[in-house]
Order: sequence, then C-alpha cells, then structure tokens
Amino acid sequence: MHVLVPGTEPSSWFRFALKILLAGLLISAPVLALNGFPLTFDDTPGYLEPAYNILHRAVPPAWMPPADLASDPASHGPASPNIFFLRPFGYMVLLVPFASALGLWLIPLAQGVLAALIIHAALVTARAPRHWALFFGIVAVLALTTSLPLHVATIMPDVFTGLVILLVYVNVFQWRALPIPARLIGVATLTALATIHLSHLAILAGMVAALGLWSAWKDRGRLLPIAGGVLLPLVLAVGLLMTSNLLTAGRPVVSESSPVFLLARLIGDGPARDYLKDACPTHAYLLCDRLDTLDRSAPGYPTSDYFLWHPDGARRHFGDTPRFVEEAAEIAHQTIATRPLEVVSHGLYNTAAQLFHVQLDDTLTDPVKPLTRRLFSRFPSGDYDAFDRSLQTRQAFPRDVLDLVQDIALAVAIAALLTGAVRRRGRIDERVKALLSVIGLGLMLNAAVTGGLSAVHDRYQNRVIWLIPFAAMVVLATARSRDASAAGRRRYGSGWNLPPQVGAGTPVVEGTLNGSPSRLRTAR
Repeated sequence: MHVLVPGTEPSSWFRFALKILLAGLLISAPVLALNGFPLTFDDTPGYLEPAYNILHRAVPPAWMPPADLASDPASHGPASPNIFFLRPFGYMVLLVPFASALGLWLIPLAQGVLAALIIHAALVTARAPRHWALFFGIVAVLALTTSLPLHVATIMPDVFTGLVILLVYVNVFQWRALPIPARLIGVATLTALATIHLSHLAILAGMVAALGLWSAWKDRGRLLPIAGGVLLPLVLAVGLLMTSNLLTAGRPVVSESSPVFLLARLIGDGPARDYLKDACPTHAYLLCDRLDTLDRSAPGYPTSDYFLWHPDGARRHFGDTPRFVEEAAEIAHQTIATRPLEVVSHGLYNTAAQLFHVQLDDTLTDPVKPLTRRLFSRFPSGDYDAFDRSLQTRQAFPRDVLDLVQDIALAVAIAALLTGAVRRRGRIDERVKALLSVIGLGLMLNAAVTGGLSAVHDRYQNRVIWLIPFAAMVVLATARSRDASAAGRRRYGSGWNLPPQVGAGTPVVEGTLNGSPSRLRTAR
C-alpha cells in the first residue's frame, strides 16, 4: 500500500476510505459534540461569508461593511473592494460546498478527514507498524488530549498549518517510493494548503531553504524530492495567489495587505514609530497626523492589533486606500533599512515568546461579535439555534479544562521524547529522526513567521503544538517495533534466514548451521 494510494483492488480502496473516514470522525466529533456547533473566531465571517455569497447571490458582498453595522464614513476610510485584500482565496474556495444548510456541520468532518489522511501518510513514511489498532490509538490520543480536534472543529484555516508541516515530511522522505499519481496528489494538496494562509508560504520557503542546505551537505539525493515536493507547490501557490489578485484588483501581488500587516508589527515593536518621528518633519505621510496615537493599546488589542483592527486604529481611520498601502510599504522598508538591528532583535524576541505561547485562544470565551451572529442568522433556523445555544456563544466553553488536559499531554510527550532520546539513542530509525527534525523546524518557523511578523498570540503556536505528542507516539511505536525485530533476530539468528513468522527467507535449521549461509549451501 502506498502512502496516498492504497492499491488497485476496490476492496483495498474501500477499506482505506473507511479507515480514514472513521479516523476523521474520531478527530472532529469530540469538540463538535462538546460545543454543540462548530467553533468560530472573529475572522470566520471573512472566510465563510464570501463562500456563502457565491451560493446566495442576493446577499450584499461580505467583504464590505453591512448597512446595519456600517461605521460612520466621516471618521473611517473605505474598505478595499478586493475580496482577497485581507485573506487569500484558498480557504474561501474550500468552504463553498459547505456554505449552505447542514453544510456547516460537515466542515469539521472534512477537515478531520484531511488531517487523518495526512497523519496516516506521515506514519507510513516513518515506517510505523501498519496496524489499525495503532493508527486509531494515535488518532484517539490526539483527539482527546491535544489541540488538534479544537482546530479541526473551528471554521478557520489554522488546522492546516500542522498538516503542511507533516505533508512536507511525506513529500520529501517518501517521494522515491511514491508512484507518479501519488506524487501529483501530494503536490496538489500542498499547493492548495499553501494558498489557505499566507504564513504557509513563509513556512514552506523556510522549509525549502533549511532542508535544501541540509541535503546539499548530507544527502544530495534529497534535493529532487525537495524541489518537486515542496518548492514546486510553493511556486504554484505563489502563482495562484498573484493571479487571484490580478483578476480582482488588477495587481499581480501575493497579497495587497502584506505591507500594512508588516508595518503594524514594526509599529507594535517600536522601530517604525521611531522612524516616523524622525521622518515626519520632511515627509507628508498620512500617519504623521496620528503620530501621537500609534503607541495605543486596549484590552484584547496589543499595539499592532490596535493599529489594524480597533475602531480608533490608524487602518480603520484611513481605510485600505492605495495611498495608505503604498505609504505602509515605504515606511516598513525605510524602517528595516535604517534600523535593522532593532528589527532583528525584536523579531528574535517575538519568535522566542511565540514559541512558548501555546495555550488555547482566550477569545473562545469572549462575547460573539455582531458580524459572526449576523452571518449565522442567514442560515436555516436550526443551524442558527444550534449556534445560539452552543457553549461558545453562551461563553461557557471549558477552555481552562481543555488547557489543563493539553498541558498534561504536552508534558508527558516531552518527557517521553527526552527519555526516548536518551535510552534509544542509537536505535531510532532514520525516518523517525527526519520526522522529529521536520517537526522541530516547523515549530520554529511557525513561531518566527507568526510571532516575528504579527502579534504574539497563543492560538498561533497552539495550532501546531499537537505535533509534539504525535512525534512522541511515533517514536514509541517505531521503537517498540524495532525492539521486537531485534528480539526476533537474537532469538532466531540474523541475516536472510529468518523464520517465516519474522521475515522472508530460508527456514532456520537448528544446530551449528543456524545463521551461516555458507554452511547451509555446503549442507545442500
């Protein structure tokens, strides 16, 4: 059985599909059943409502402020008419089939099935024993003790970041064993996942650079899998995103809003505020008129988020106008050019801080935003009633309990990894070492991209922290398998003449001939 293609017989496909479907259900069901409705985030309407509008064209465009909630135009600038200004198209497109009656309930299942498929592929790549019990045992532990099911049950693209990291591992280290159709599936899947969130592009770029350097030094045979399995999806995703913005805004850019987000980070850290103080006497930037407000923050709004999202923030004041975006790019560029050491030091500090901010998002118990309630009120009454009765909407979601369970699982996983590294130092399979390296690299890149380029928030690292318990279980599963094989070799001999129940070869001959192919040939 290949990693992504189970076989040619219909029965093999059926068994494989059933296995993945059940595993996806196991991952998605716990939090969905607990909350009584898919979880949401403040950004959920920005992804789901455009998908809803595609199927229900009588509704006003979701990316424009609705009439009943519109801000005072005298104090706020216009929003961008580009539907993809703030968010890439990938997740919106994936949500289109589910943006209708009953479809909301299938979003967690679809995300859980994809998670189960990629987890299965990673286990096969790591040469873990192919037992149903082991696979479902690992999935059950992830579903009951980690953050994975929470992100699977949320209508947000955060769940896919950990899957991107695992799929990089599969595409690189299983590339040679895959038939061409399976390679194409891996490339297409990683391309689609890269278009879902802009942070995925940066993570993939870091993966290509780090794995490429390692391969050039240690194993040049891996360069082709890296190029075909990771670099190619990255290039395709960049091309698709540029095309989407060309079609909707007339500009072939990956993201129109990237300069604004980068400037928000530099303002939050301070270097951009210092640059503006020096530059405003000779430059007529829009932000010069609000220089004394750029250091503001509020509960739930650190300085960078205040700049971007608060009703009194600079972006809301000036709007997503071409001038504001162009000036944001210039200010960010000049800040980095004139204060590189400050920018780098803040980036490293934010990366380290983000690396250890792994709790569940604190907005899970916040009041529901009006836009979110407005969105689900458009769905059938049964769906809206379920949304209104959910624990999250009633601010009763047991975030602290789930945090405690996750912390215990994470502590046990880290202890197991450290113990395994010490006790089985020379017996860890090379594929498992590669998995640990890719996951470690992915955790670092995720922290650097999100913490270094955005505000430090728990949910950013929480979306990938479940990879640590997964890695620990893979180490334990493969170590037990190798120990069993080693015990069999000690009992029955070594080499090609293992007994049928241990491996393929000539049956063992008791006595002095055991383990000696030359004596067996002489005896024959």
